[in-house]
Parts: sequence; C-alpha cells; structure tokens
Amino acid sequence: MSLNVYTSNRMELLVDTFVESLVQPADPFTPETVVVQSKGLQRWLAMELAKRFGVWANSDYPFPNKCVWDLFRKMLKGIPETSPFEPSLLLWRILRVLPLQLENPVFASLQGYLTGKNHDLKLYQLSGKIADIFDQYTLFRGDMLEKWEEGKETHWQAVLWRALVAEAGNLHRAEIKKRFLQTLSEVAGGENTFPSRISVFGISYLPKFHLDFLAAVSTIIEVNLFVMSPCREYWSDILPARKLVRLSSADRSLRIEGNPLLASLGRLGRDFSEMIVDYGEACGGANDLYRQTPGTNLLELIQNDILALEGAGDPGDLKRTILPSDPSLRIHCCHSPMREVEVLHDTLLGMFSSLDELAPRDILVMTPDIETYAPYISAVFEGGAGFASRIPYSIADRSIRREGWLTQALLAIFDLPGKRFPVTKVMDILSLPPVSAAFGIEAADLDLLRSWLEELRVRWGMDEDEREREGFPRYRENSWRAGLDRLLLGYAMPDEDTLFGDILPFDDMEGDNPKLAGKLVRFIETLYGLVEKLDRQRTLPEWEILCREILADFFSPGEDDSQEFSFLNALLDTLRTLPALTGYVGAVGLPVFRSWLGNEMDRQERGLGFMTGGVTFCAMLPMRSIPFRVIVLLGMNEGGFPRQNRPTGFDLIAREPRMGDRSLRDEDRYLFLEALLSARECFVVSYTGQSIRDNAQLPPSVLVDELLEYLGRRFSDGSDSFPAGLVSRHRLQPFSPDYFSAAGELSSFSEENYRAVRSRQDGVRPAAAFFTELLPQPAQELRDISLVNLLAFYDNPVKYLLRTRIGIRLDELAPPLEDREPFGLEPLDAYQVRRQMLGQVLAGRDTDQLLALTKAQGVLPPARQGELLFRGLELQVRQFAAGIRSLTGDLPELAPLELDVRVGEFRISGRLSGIWPDLLLRSRCAKRSGRDQMRLWIEHLLLNEMKSEGYPLVSTLVMTDGTLRLLPVKASGTCLRLLLDFYWSGLRYPLKFFPRSSFAYSKKWDLGSARSAWCGDRFPEGDDPYYRLCFGDTDPLDDEFEQVTQAILEPFLRNCEG
Repeated sequence: MSLNVYTSNRMELLVDTFVESLVQPADPFTPETVVVQSKGLQRWLAMELAKRFGVWANSDYPFPNKCVWDLFRKMLKGIPETSPFEPSLLLWRILRVLPLQLENPVFASLQGYLTGKNHDLKLYQLSGKIADIFDQYTLFRGDMLEKWEEGKETHWQAVLWRALVAEAGNLHRAEIKKRFLQTLSEVAGGENTFPSRISVFGISYLPKFHLDFLAAVSTIIEVNLFVMSPCREYWSDILPARKLVRLSSADRSLRIEGNPLLASLGRLGRDFSEMIVDYGEACGGANDLYRQTPGTNLLELIQNDILALEGAGDPGDLKRTILPSDPSLRIHCCHSPMREVEVLHDTLLGMFSSLDELAPRDILVMTPDIETYAPYISAVFEGGAGFASRIPYSIADRSIRREGWLTQALLAIFDLPGKRFPVTKVMDILSLPPVSAAFGIEAADLDLLRSWLEELRVRWGMDEDEREREGFPRYRENSWRAGLDRLLLGYAMPDEDTLFGDILPFDDMEGDNPKLAGKLVRFIETLYGLVEKLDRQRTLPEWEILCREILADFFSPGEDDSQEFSFLNALLDTLRTLPALTGYVGAVGLPVFRSWLGNEMDRQERGLGFMTGGVTFCAMLPMRSIPFRVIVLLGMNEGGFPRQNRPTGFDLIAREPRMGDRSLRDEDRYLFLEALLSARECFVVSYTGQSIRDNAQLPPSVLVDELLEYLGRRFSDGSDSFPAGLVSRHRLQPFSPDYFSAAGELSSFSEENYRAVRSRQDGVRPAAAFFTELLPQPAQELRDISLVNLLAFYDNPVKYLLRTRIGIRLDELAPPLEDREPFGLEPLDAYQVRRQMLGQVLAGRDTDQLLALTKAQGVLPPARQGELLFRGLELQVRQFAAGIRSLTGDLPELAPLELDVRVGEFRISGRLSGIWPDLLLRSRCAKRSGRDQMRLWIEHLLLNEMKSEGYPLVSTLVMTDGTLRLLPVKASGTCLRLLLDFYWSGLRYPLKFFPRSSFAYSKKWDLGSARSAWCGDRFPEGDDPYYRLCFGDTDPLDDEFEQVTQAILEPFLRNCEG
C-alpha cells in the first residue's frame, strides 16, 4: 500500500481525480471513508459526487481527530470511546485534581490568581484554559509530555500532568499514537479491521501528528491525500519582503520573495508543503494536478501569478495592463455593518444582470463575525430595507446559543440571580416565544403587560425582604409584590381612589384582563421561586434534574424548536454521565454551571444553512476553500481580521514555537488566500472604513492593504488612480443622489430610494398620506356636536379627523420599562400630583390621603425622600391656589350652565362648570399652552352666546406663568360660526391648525416661531404620530396654515388681555 498525495490549485480537479479513484470500489459493502475538515466541504463534495455518479451513498465523513481515534480503537484494546484527555472531560478532571495540588509550592503562581472573589468560577475558567493547552500539547508536543511523564520536569504543569496521567493512565493521543505505530508495525501485512481505503479530501493543512499517523496507516491500506496547494513551484523557501530585509546577505541569497501575496499569506500552506516533502519515501509519487486560468481578468491574473510564483518584480518593472472596467475584483468601503450588507445586496443585483446565468447558489459570503452581521443580513435580504427584489439566502455557522429561543431563555433565567429581579430582564424572558406560550400568553398581550407594569411602577426586587437581603433599606414601593398586589386587588375592588391596607387597586381589570393578570402572577411567582432555588450549589446530576424541571415549567417548544429541544436534552444527558467519565462528584454553584452551559451552547451549531440553494452566508473558518463563482468577504476591518495570537502566560508552545504549530493569525491569512483562489469570476471585499459619526477614514484589515499594495506593484489600468480606484467609497445613506447619477461611479437598484431622490431633485413634495382629495361630505348628524367633541377637535384636528371619519387609531407607544426606581419626580408625574393636589386644596381637604395614594402608586421615591418631595409640591400648589382664591373671593360657585346653542345649521350641547359670578375660571398648575387658550376661547364664546342671566361674560385662565383674561365678545355667534365652519371642513380634509405652533405664530405672525414649535424644540409638536401619518415629509406650515391660523386667532387676540 502507499500514501498517495494529489495536489492542485483547483478543487474541481481534485474531485475529478477522486472520482477516478472511486471507479473501482475497494469494497462495495464497506462505507467509503472520506476525511474532511468542515461540514461545508462535506456537503459540497457529496453534491459534486452525486452529480458525477448520479447517486452517491454509503460514505462516511469523519473529521481528522475522529478518524484517528476510531482507528486507534480498532487496533488497540482498552481504548475508551472518548479519551479522558478530551478537553471537555479534562476540564472537570483538572477542576477536581488541581485544588489538591495547590499546597505544593510550585503552584504558588496559580494560588495568587485564585485568591479573592469568585474563587470557584476562576478555578473553573483556569481549568478550562489548562485543558485546552494540554490538548494542544498532545497534538504538537508529545515529546515534551513524554519527558514530563518520566519525571524530568518539576514545574507545576508537569506535576499536574503526572497527577492526571496517574489516575487515568496514558490514554492521551500522544501516547496512544506511539502504541499504535508500534502495534501497526507488528501486524503489517496481516488482517485488520480498518477501512479498505481512506481518502483525506480538500485539506490545506494537517498537523504532523496526523501526517505521521496517515503515513503509518498507508503501509497496510490505501491512503489518498487530496491537497489544495496554491503554487505548482517549490515555494518552501519564500519569505515576505518584511522578513527578507532582516536577514543577513548570506541568508537572503538563499531565500526569495516569489509572489508577495503567497509569501505574506501562505505560511501555513508553505509549512505543510515542506512537511509533506519529509514523507517522500512513503508517498506513491508526485501527483501534480495544477491548471492555469485563461488570465482574461484581474482575478485570474492574480491566481496565475500565485500559481507560477511570479509577481515579485522591482517597482520599476513593466506592469501588466488590465481593463479599467474589470469587475472581477472589487473592494467596498462603508460606514457600518448595515451599510456593508445594503451595498452587498445592490452589488449582487448588479451581478445577476451582468454575469450569465449567475444564480444565488453560486455566491458565498463569509465574515469573521457572523453573529454581528446576521441581524443585518436578515433585515436587508428579507426586504426590510426598501429592496423590492428579494434574493434567496441562508445563514450558516450560527451557534445554537445565539439562534435558538430555548437556549436564550434558559441562559437568561440563569442570569437573573444577583441582578435583583429587574422588570426589563424578567419581561425579556417572558417575551421569548417558548416561555410566553408555556404560560398561555399571546404575543399581542405582551405590550399590554408592559404598559401595566409601567403604570404600576414595578422596577426591581420581589419585595421588601429581598431588598433587605441585598443590603438596601426595607421598603415595598416599586417592587414586584407591590405591583402584583395592586393587580389582584384591582379585580376584587375596581376603585382606584380607595386604599385597602395601603394597597391601591389597579383599575384596568375588565373583560379578559383578570385572566391575563393571573397568568402574569403565575409566571412571576414561578420564576422567582426558581431564582430562589438557584442560590445553592448542586452536583452535575442535580443540575440536570433542575434544568429538566425548568424545561417542563417554562418552555412550550413549537415545531421549529424541535431540533434545539433535542440538543438541550442531549446536552443535559451529559450531566448525568460526566461524573463517571471524569470522577468529578463535587457540587458547583450557578456561576460555574452557567459558564459551562454557555460554552457548550457556543460550540454547537444547527448544522443548517450551508449551500441550500440561495446565497450562503457563513463564518470565515479554516479549510473552507470551496469554489464559488462569486466570493464575498464582509467585515474585513482593522483589528477584526486576521485574529491575533494571544497565548496565555503558561503556554509553552508559544514560548518555543516549531514549524507546524497552530497560529490563529496564520490560519486567517491563509483563509484569505484560499478565498481569493476559490473565487472563479468575482472576488469582493467589504469593510467599515468610514466613521458613521464624522466620516473619518478608518483603516481596513492589513490583508486588504497588502492586496492593494501588491496590485499597485504588479498591475495598471492606465490611470493614475489604480489601485485606489478599485475601492468604492460608499455614502452614509442608501438614498444619496450619488447612487442615481448617470456620471457617478456608484449605483443602486433600490426603486424606493430612487423615487425619494427624484422627488427631492424635482422639488416634488410627496402628497399627504390618505388625503390626495377631499373625503365625502360628513353625515348631517355630525352638525350636532357636543362641547367635549368640539374641544377635542381643536385639541388636534388631524387626530379627530382620522379617528372620526376613517377609524384610524394609532397606538401610542408605551414608555419603555425602567429598572431604576424613582429618586425624584418626572415632570409629567409632578404635574399629575399638582393637578390632584390643587383640587384637594381648593376644596379645603387635607392632602394626607393624597400622599398615601401617591405613595401607593409608586410615583414617589421611597421613605422620607418621597414625603419631602410631596410637601414641596404642596407648598407650590397652595401658593397657586391662593392666586385663584383672590379672583373668586368668598363668592360661591354658580350652578353649571347647560348649553344648547344653535349657530346656523350647527347645534352645540354640553355643560359649562367652573363659573363664578364675576368670571368663568380655568386654571392649571403648569405653564400656558396653545391648547389651554383655545379651549378657553371656545368656552368663552359659548358663555357669551348664551348670555344667561346672572352669569358673567368674562373668562380667565390662570397658569403658573401668568393670567389671561378674555373680555366680553359682541359678535360671539360670528366667531362660533367661523370655528364651526372650520370644524366641518376639517371633517373632509386636514385642517392646518396646530395649537402650539399656531399660537407661537400668532405672537408676531412669524413663521420662524411656528417652525420652532413644530420641529425645533425638545418635544416638537410635529412629532405627533397623527401629524406624521397625515403630512409625511411635507411641510404643513405653508400659506394655508397662515391663513387658517390668522382667521381663527385674530378674533381671540382682539378680545384677550394678558
């Protein structure tokens, strides 16, 4: 038998050769063993083989480590299914053994790290680091471990390693490989239970450990290595220019740069190529399968340069000329990840129109941070960013922890202890679909529950007992118990103004609301009961039992959650088996268990989304050199890619590196090179290179800089802008006019953005929504109007129109929940307290009852601070009330005036109260507003029109910033008719009267003042959702606004003082 090595720069050629080796099956009844290094490559290869054979089945695709361990077990007796030195098991073994060793002086450095708070979590995390490093030692430093086991080293790592080996035996892969190779030589030529053939496909790199193993196995069975190699020349002696200059003249004469990109990016493949040479005697001969591309575009020329080891010419050498319009390599510089994805969407639409028969399945998009980009990908490619053309896509490589509802909910529950049971975190858990479904709460109910909790002022903490345990003063306000008691009492006593045992009943318990309140109470009680259980330590099997209780009590998985639910059950099964496999029978607290659970979830993927027929989005993982017509790299930012090697201080591999050692930086560099070589027609790079704040330029990944430097050194398009011209610098917004200019370099396929740009360029204002024409005449019964409705109309004519004539009721957004209890009074809360207090003071009643009610509402800060604030407001209100009494004197209030006023075809009915012998009085313990003045004007006109005997004809508005007095109006009927005519027209089309902006305009008849009120102050009137819906992006403060405002307010101004 022999070790056959096939090398090629094209994966397709490796597949062809692999197919030839399969024409004569070694054993038709034995599965074909094909070793791969990623699931993506496995899927691609299976699809390629199915194309060639028609049907492809009976094959096994182990990863290298699994293949090695399976053959160990076939050859040797006593090898367990899982090695006790496998990192996930070794962690728990170290966690048990390490504390027993800490008294040894050689562990002094670790003792220092483990002192202080969070000792258990630190010990767990340290054990995990040590387990990972020891695992690397078994792969790359077997000779070092052999010395440790012989007792030749006395530092803490050697001592700990000997303790681990002493209890588990030499069942680590470095030692088992020695036994395997020795046994293999003894049985050479005899019978074995190995597969008849092993093919290792599509690899770019393997550690020496695996090469030794494969070379040995090849003495008894056929072993074929199908290796991706970028260069057909001997390239083991090339070095990047930055390293060449550091060499002496003599050493430099023995080295070349070859191709600058290959020298800089290809170290991983170069070392592997050199290692393969060492196995020359075992190899069945050279099998070079390289192929040069036609070289018709820039991308192909780059690939050919790398293949032929060319491109290291001097700066003065003649450059190769390319077409300025060459689309094969492009770089996009954007302002944010979202803009990167939006630009990508446009780029792909352009490719579909320019590349023959390009399909979404021909496109691969990779990013170093798939979790960051996944939400933006979904938003843009689902059509949420204004794109009419939807491109099919799938996202691969997302961890179950990030993608699954169940895992998110479980981890969120475990995060609650120590967080004081905050309302935002609790509601985040309830909002997860499996949780809300388990408690019978519909998605539509969640907004109502949030509004309840905000109105109940629930902030954090279950009750006063929990707050005391947390080291805070003992108070009940703003706790869950205070809020839930109000909910339950609201069902029994629906009267908000009556306290029952210091509890204020909640007044929204009608219809099905009591049932919903009951579901919320059950969820809160169940969740808090669980949180109280999480404080104590548990053994791993006890954690399994508790997790299964949580799954039963809190989750109702849907059909889409079945895979995730199965994963969670399998993960919990390991908790039952870990003690037997690791010997760890101790108890661990929640921080350690939560860390273990999160890490295990991070390691697991759904295994879906790769090559499903649409554009494939995936993470940038090593050994993913699958050919695609178009390959895109997102997120090529400085610091984000390539990853940097940051070894721990006790990593002995990093201290004395050897050829073939693992390097994250070299892996990422080689991955970039593989992506460049795997693109068949287009290679696109994108990065965030412009600040979203100030448009400052941000550098790309150093790999992008190296690529541009190489291009500038080797090629030219005849212009002075090359290669900088390859970089498209995009605008901050997708609706920039630059994307729709015939002479511009940027382009977009978004019809929505195009229409917006055209509208702006043509000076065309979009028509107001819903109102391109008049509505039909209103029903005649609307001429009979109550005072309440007339006042409501002039409060907001647009809102009244949309609600009355069209039935549109815009849900006002509830304020977001807050975890922080009040330490002061919010302006709106302070106003409501003053309003209620003013009524109590004017009626001569004591305010103590109001203080109790306000405290029960959770509005005031707790304890003495809340009472002090209340009394401060009371002082203000009493001073304000004194001003009101100075106007009314000791005279009694008149009986309410019943209204029945006819003005032309209109009839106004209602009741006017708050009238004294000398005046109609309106007051508000706040600053004057346009709404207050307009309401007073309407009521004043009706009072004057009635002219009832004994009733005054003067009206007064008292506010904190002054007093306004309206004089008798002789032509009150005419003024009313004007208002009613505007009311009638406002039922057919939006009346451009806006109380705040209109009164601001009336001060000096200045549009600047109106515009400031409409869109310029802290709370602009134009932000009203009804105004936004009605007027869109148009400016309603136009000539019509001026005419309407002047017509309505000029009579008011003529009759007012103050």
